[in-house]
Amino acid sequence: MKELCYKKLFKKLIDVEMKNYELMEKAIISKSTFYKLKNNENVTTDILLRICNVLDCDISEIVECVEE
Repeated sequence: MKELCYKKLFKKLIDVEMKNYELMEKAIISKSTFYKLKNNENVTTDILLRICNVLDCDISEIVECVEE
């Protein structure tokens, strides 16, 4: 079974030298939603698009589909 993985997002944050709280502020993400990302849980596409806009990237640069 496949699931979404957000490891790429956290690698990207390191690459662009952005702190977690900065992303949360700029993309208007709540702490609970951020922890969902940390735990590879489902978040809305709206959240992912806001992150892409803040990081100026494509969704494929922050999310990947992996085998469970």
